[in-house]
Amino acid sequence: MREVIRFNAEEVAPTALEMLENQGMAGRHNPPARIRRLVDSALELFRQLAEPRGVLQQWPVSDYETVYSGNGLNSPEGPVPMIVSKADALALFAATLGNALIAKSSELFAKGEPALGFMLDAVNSSGVEKLGNLVANRFLELLPAETRQSKELKAQYYSPGHCGWHLSGQARLFELLRPEEIGVSLNSSYVMQPAKSISGFLVVGARHIHKFRPSFRFCKDCKEHKCVQRLAILENTNFFAPEKAGRESA
Repeated sequence: MREVIRFNAEEVAPTALEMLENQGMAGRHNPPARIRRLVDSALELFRQLAEPRGVLQQWPVSDYETVYSGNGLNSPEGPVPMIVSKADALALFAATLGNALIAKSSELFAKGEPALGFMLDAVNSSGVEKLGNLVANRFLELLPAETRQSKELKAQYYSPGHCGWHLSGQARLFELLRPEEIGVSLNSSYVMQPAKSISGFLVVGARHIHKFRPSFRFCKDCKEHKCVQRLAILENTNFFAPEKAGRESA
């Protein structure tokens, strides 16, 4: 199974409340008017310019090491092999918000509007996280009904550059997935272009397989701990929105 998926900007856009929370203003009933205007302006630009799309390709769970081993630079211990080995289904994926948002953010900085440029960049970062979750759940939706109904399955994504999977693993992933058809490529440092893109494994399995304690050696150097945030999303949110996204099979 290989699938190209296009979303509309509205379903990928974070909410104003989420952006205020990301700016450290969670629970504030009256945020400064200037901040609220920046959030609203950045969200409007996002809705105008985002071109969210992704590609996924189902992959045998038993053959995950073909992709994961990459350049042999992974941490000797990490959660991804442990999680994938217990999966019911696996896919490779890449997704992007497109080039226009990055260009606009750079333009704002160049024109002397750094506050709006910074806020748009923050909106873009939140949007690409949501895009990753949407693509993961679309893969779950595409699986046979008997698979989805056999138990309470959840979908999560895991990316090179995080949780012990070395960023150079992108090279093998891209060689097998060929995401150039949605406009995503790698530079010589294994960084994706456009910058606001995401890739890795889509892992479907029972909720408990995705749970792990962030106590690996590399965890102490992680400043974001997004694994904890994503597990919270997995516990509380269903991202299915099948009527909003168009699909093109490849």
